Amino acid sequence: MTSSRTAPLRVPAFRWFFLGQLVNSAGSSMSGIALAFAVLAISDSPAALGAVLAGWTVPMVAFMLLGGALADRMPRGLVLRGCNLVEAVAQTMTAVLVITGYAEIWHLVVLQLVSGTASAVSYPAEHGMVPVLLPRELRQAGYLLMSQSRSATTIGGPALAGLLVATAGPGYALAIDAATFFVAAGFLTLMRLPPGERPDRQDSVLGDLRAGWSFARELGWVIPASSCALVFNALFAGAVGVLGPTIAEDTIGSEGWGLAQSAQAVGVFVMALSLSRVVIRRPMVVIMVAFAAMGLPMLVLGTSVDLLLLSVAFAGTGASLSVLDLAWNMTVQEKVPEEMLSRIQSIDGFFSFVGMPVGQLLVGPLALALGTRSVELGCAALCVLVAVVALSRPVIAGVRLDAPAAAASS
Repeated sequence: MTSSRTAPLRVPAFRWFFLGQLVNSAGSSMSGIALAFAVLAISDSPAALGAVLAGWTVPMVAFMLLGGALADRMPRGLVLRGCNLVEAVAQTMTAVLVITGYAEIWHLVVLQLVSGTASAVSYPAEHGMVPVLLPRELRQAGYLLMSQSRSATTIGGPALAGLLVATAGPGYALAIDAATFFVAAGFLTLMRLPPGERPDRQDSVLGDLRAGWSFARELGWVIPASSCALVFNALFAGAVGVLGPTIAEDTIGSEGWGLAQSAQAVGVFVMALSLSRVVIRRPMVVIMVAFAAMGLPMLVLGTSVDLLLLSVAFAGTGASLSVLDLAWNMTVQEKVPEEMLSRIQSIDGFFSFVGMPVGQLLVGPLALALGTRSVELGCAALCVLVAVVALSRPVIAGVRLDAPAAAASS
């Protein structure tokens, strides 16, 4: 008898973890819009906004690998609680400064540096939790629950943030985000985990980092697949994140752009509902095909921009990302031992985050030289080309899951 999609919630430790991540996701879905408008209320300069956003991104890239080593070295529950409390304090200070009118750009940059550093440690710890909390037969359902919860908050969170910014002001939306970190830390305090064995623990964090990198090279597929993620994220961040709003401004407007992008979260949510009984045998093939589908919005933006067509493209991208996320997580949980989980996830996260600013910086000069629409079509073609090249490599295409990734049996 097949278990329900909510079967993982019967495991107390996972239930508290899930609630903490759900609350976190709800707050984070609001904070981006609130922070952007808080910055713009101080300075209309795009450079100021870029500096504040970079304050979070730079430590994410700089400390991600060390964060993975720390998360594997220390109790993951303790790491997650500590990082939530650090981010809660930083966001509370941000909210107070914005609400009282004392906020300056340098204040926000410094506080984002603190928040980004904490996120660099919590990201690999968080992504190494499901295999620790759930038995093998419940992990696929657990991953899908996490994906659904994130996409659901992404659908409603930005709209609520926009309403709060327009009525009460951005500081109050930031205050709500700060509160969610405190609440999440409370849920994580209730999570009880067995002490993890660390048979390969080195004498230092750097030693653990080197051991994790050596193990990734030994697996063979981690670094090539993560390198592909770097390219795909660079293409998407540049072509969609930077050029997309520029094209939308002259075609479907900001309202249409927001509606089209929300379709991506809908695609993630709907696809996650249908994946509970899917068996993934060749995960890297699935991942590369899903990566290629990220070029769908670029194809529309480079040809004829229609709101309905663009929304369908974003929904397709969201559905692909849902499948990609499941295939990657199921591969890691099967191929990577518990004591290495966070380090392997941090390597993937590092490559992914590095790709984003690369694409954001390069796409502008390319658009000036070649034309915006030509760059969009070129990026769409590169998505397909990189996927095809990756699948021609046996180290990627040959990865198989030994056991069916089917839904759990009760």
